[in-house]
Amino acid sequence: MRRTLAGMFVLAAAIMPASLSAQDTGWSNGFWSTTLPAITGTDTLGLALRNSLQDDDSPGESADTGSEAATTPPTAAADLRYTPSHERRIANFANFVAKSRLSDPQGANNLAKLFSSQDVVEGMKAPLGAVGLRIDDVADAYAAWWINAWQAGRGRDEDVSRQMAIAVRDQAAAAMASSGMLRGASDAAKQEMAESLLIQAALIAAAMEQSKGNAALSRAIAAAVSQGARGMNVDLATMTLTEQGFVPAR
Repeated sequence: MRRTLAGMFVLAAAIMPASLSAQDTGWSNGFWSTTLPAITGTDTLGLALRNSLQDDDSPGESADTGSEAATTPPTAAADLRYTPSHERRIANFANFVAKSRLSDPQGANNLAKLFSSQDVVEGMKAPLGAVGLRIDDVADAYAAWWINAWQAGRGRDEDVSRQMAIAVRDQAAAAMASSGMLRGASDAAKQEMAESLLIQAALIAAAMEQSKGNAALSRAIAAAVSQGARGMNVDLATMTLTEQGFVPAR
């Protein structure tokens, strides 16, 4: 997972139009948030993440304050992982294409062609594994999306270390435990959420790759990704990425 995860997702460049311009924000603004399935509850998760960051920034806060975050048992790794199904993945790809078609028919056609030619999610397995993340873990998938979205929203292209990736993953896992969003979730629901996040991470990386050397396009992508993140209750402007994970921006 080097830089904005773009290196691992170069294959996703096929998703984007051959020449993307800053005027293509109609595709961008409608795409980054609407393609996540409603079942994910990402708005609730975003709120839990925001509360977690605020708690971390509060001096003298005790771990036994009686808050929900303090009393919620940690989510075991097994609770966030699932057994992938090839049939479900095909269905998830089709659902992703159908949702994207609402905002960008041509982009949806590009996605359909890409999904029919290769397994995009499986292609992320090795590079994610290099930094300790997995494709069959919801928190890992959220970490990949979160890091890519933040870097895109800030117009950054910096190395992402194994320590950083795992720290963000741990933050996502803790927030999922606090929000209770995956309590009792089936493998199908977990796979749908994880794969939606992974594909979005790939799309963001592909867009950033195409925006290199184009300041106007970089700004348009930053605005679109930030807007999509806000739709998931994540305000990228209020946080900073560090080796210890995300912290409140100063």
